[in-house]
Amino acid sequence: MTHAAALIDKTSACKPNTGTGPAPRRSRRLGHSHRPLWAARLLDLVGVIGLIGLQGMTPASAEDLQGVQAILSNSETSPIPAGWWVGAAGYTGSSPYRDGNNTSTPIPGALYIGSDFMYLGDRAFYTFAHAGPVSFFGRARVRLGNLDPKDQSQWTLLKPRRWQGEAGLGATWLSGVGLWTARVSTDVTQRTGGSEVLFSWSAPVVQQGWMVMPGLAAIWRQDKLANYYFGGVSAAEASTALPAYNVGHAWSISPSVLSTYRINPQWMVGGLFSMDIFSNAIKDSPLVQQRSRYDLLLGLAYIWR
Repeated sequence: MTHAAALIDKTSACKPNTGTGPAPRRSRRLGHSHRPLWAARLLDLVGVIGLIGLQGMTPASAEDLQGVQAILSNSETSPIPAGWWVGAAGYTGSSPYRDGNNTSTPIPGALYIGSDFMYLGDRAFYTFAHAGPVSFFGRARVRLGNLDPKDQSQWTLLKPRRWQGEAGLGATWLSGVGLWTARVSTDVTQRTGGSEVLFSWSAPVVQQGWMVMPGLAAIWRQDKLANYYFGGVSAAEASTALPAYNVGHAWSISPSVLSTYRINPQWMVGGLFSMDIFSNAIKDSPLVQQRSRYDLLLGLAYIWR
């Protein structure tokens, strides 16, 4: 079987391995295995065990998690086992706003990863169609608020930035050099009425019991969404300290690195580091005044089946 044929083997990509024995001891890199490494897309894990989405502190690069589905397996040494992951993570992350406080906290929670459906606390994905190396998925998310005027005296005149419900569609293309994803989503609760478009690449390096997956994404946010969550200040909110500011349409670049290690058939650990690097339209906001923000997670999970 050629490398290209191996990458588009839909039987392997869409169904978890039902074997119970240990995986062969060999390195599996994209394009060098008879079993595809993923059937959809990672742009970031909602924490390594997807727990922080339950608290609304989703990493900037954790917009999607379909890349892990192709590594999915029931093998006792799989770094991405199928089923429920139950555990806790230690999280630390910076605010998108200049005067916002950094957050550090332990977070208990759970997620579910299946061959087509994934539940990640504040979001869910369903892969509904496959056409060779291309897969199509739907996505639903609750984007939680990220500004409370009570938190800072400088924000007294600002309106709180509250949650909104989002829905979207996307497609992934499994190539010889990585997984490419395009996805669009929009507010369905009319909080902002804004939309977001994502383009990304990710590629795992997998060995027996562990994996490392780098990713890189470009995210375009419509002006309605960008103004609400990324630094817009309306005329009614403006003050001497925070003059009115229109973010407009804006881009961000989001690199990330995810890693997991299977301790034994029941337990695993992992970590995620991600950043959101703002374009000038966001950085120059009087609320933001910084080039980037980050998220770091370390987690421990019990595999419950």
